[in-house]
Amino acid sequence: MSSVTIAQAIIVASQKYTISVYFLILIGGLIGNICDIIVFSSLKIFRHNQCAFYLIAASIADSFLLIIVLPFRVTQYCFDYDPTQLSVAWCKIRQTIVPAFSLMSFSSICFAAIDQYLSTHYTPWLRQLSSLKLAHRLVYSAIVVWTLHGIPFLIFFEIQSTSGCAIYNEGFSLYYSFVHFCVLSGILPITVSGFSAIFAYLNVRRIVRHQVPVVRRRLDRQLTAMVLIKAAFLVVTTSPFVTFRIYQLNESIDSSDSVRIAIEQLLFTITSSLFYVNSAVSNTIQLDVFIFFSF
Repeated sequence: MSSVTIAQAIIVASQKYTISVYFLILIGGLIGNICDIIVFSSLKIFRHNQCAFYLIAASIADSFLLIIVLPFRVTQYCFDYDPTQLSVAWCKIRQTIVPAFSLMSFSSICFAAIDQYLSTHYTPWLRQLSSLKLAHRLVYSAIVVWTLHGIPFLIFFEIQSTSGCAIYNEGFSLYYSFVHFCVLSGILPITVSGFSAIFAYLNVRRIVRHQVPVVRRRLDRQLTAMVLIKAAFLVVTTSPFVTFRIYQLNESIDSSDSVRIAIEQLLFTITSSLFYVNSAVSNTIQLDVFIFFSF
């Protein structure tokens, strides 16, 4: 079997995977996020809760991320139509707003995990740091920061004849690879959300052993379980994509090596689908956890 035939078979497998999996992630993610927003904003027990506010912000960011990215990924890999390779304006806009929504989602999850750790802590002054007023300030500040952070993306992304919609500035390319992907989209949200959620879980176990009202105990269990699941999904699903993306951005590929190009396309499709599972599946499981602890 020739290398061309092998490459074509891999590309076909990648296309079939994209059509089926991305479609399920998009539909399931939108339904899950919308249900999350309705539940957290309508139920009285969550209406003025700062952790619920963070989860609403994460669900809104995840919804926009799914809508902006997945439909065009399907058209790109299955129908060979990618607007970012044809329109300079869309190339710049997409590469600006996608990182903004992604980082906004990560920030909200980290805020929720930290807040749940503070609100369940046995030390009174730490519990006082957890407030709805602070949540509003942090979320609105994050929106401003990540919007400003997107300005260089708007400037340095261009359509190039060899690599399509890509960065033409070498310095910003290094920042994009090692700071944006490695730190802001990888190490920082994974460590902050992961450790904060674990510490919050330990706090909740300590609360159970003390004289705490049943209503507050149940609410703490619900929110901590939701945040812990969200953080766990972020760690598991984001790490492969970030790792592969860093490799891909810093590794040159021979354009004549069709098999390697096809394999990397398949790996990118799989790892990126895992990345967007974080924006989709975890929300549905959060609702299941809420229902479970409500009874």
